[in-house]
This record gives sequence, structure tokens and C-alpha cells, in this order.
Amino acid sequence: MDVKIRRLESNLTTIGTGIIAFGFWGFLKFILSYLFLGAQSVGIDGDEYITVIAIFVWAVAILIPLVYLWIGMSARAEGRGKRKSVLYLFMVGWIIFVSTIAILMELYSLSKLKDWFEIIVTLIIDLTRYVFLIELMVYSVTLRKLRKERDRGEESKA
Repeated sequence: MDVKIRRLESNLTTIGTGIIAFGFWGFLKFILSYLFLGAQSVGIDGDEYITVIAIFVWAVAILIPLVYLWIGMSARAEGRGKRKSVLYLFMVGWIIFVSTIAILMELYSLSKLKDWFEIIVTLIIDLTRYVFLIELMVYSVTLRKLRKERDRGEESKA
């Protein structure tokens, strides 16, 4: 059981690092899209509410990498046995739910567009992030269960 716990801890630490990288990649992609393609690339059109929309879009663009940083750091801490908070798992569950909808929408838009390259690249990255999030959730829950079993076994021996 200890070998499996150590393997899950190592995997959780690695996946936490990957989640942090995905958060920063999302922010970098937003910045590059905004700089090279303009405001329309991030959904800001020329209407009377452009300032409000721009502030909202930038706030979300800054908030998302921070959330991914928090999730990744929490996963890494749990992999090291330092944190037992369950709040980040709820956030991971929410992101998995939203990602499911986003991936389905990307698949739908793939069938409608003629320029597939950008959608395929985005879909591959989103699917990889999706797998990372699911693995993070499964490994974290499994690790918590194994640690509880190990602790109960040690208590009964004492």
C-alpha cells in the first residue's frame, strides 16, 4: 500500500505542475491573441459597452491562471502530504464540467468550419488539460482513501 501511496503522491505532484503550466499557457494564448489579432479575437466588439466588456474579459483572463496556479499548488502540496483541503477538488470538478461543455462546443464548431487547424490544435490542448484534471481528481480521491486505510490500519495495530 505504501508503494501505491508514494506513486500517487508523485503523480499528483507532477500533474499539479502540469495544471500550473496549462494556466499560464491559457493566459499567454489570451495575450498573444489580443496583441496579434486584436480585440475581436477575445470577443470585444465595438459597441457602447466596450470598456465594461474589456474590463470583464481582462479580469477573467487574469483570474483563470491564478485559479490554475492555486489548483496546481494545492495538488502539489497534497502530493507532498502537506494539505488536506477539499475546496480545490470542488473547483477541479467545476472546471471539468465546464470543460466538457467547451469540448463539445469545439467538436460541434469543428463540423461547421472550413479552417480546422486552429480548432484542432485548441481541441488537442483542451483534451490534454481535461485528462490532467480528471487524473488529478482520481489520484487525489484515491490517495485520500489509501491514506485513511493506512491510518486506520496503524491505529488498530497500536
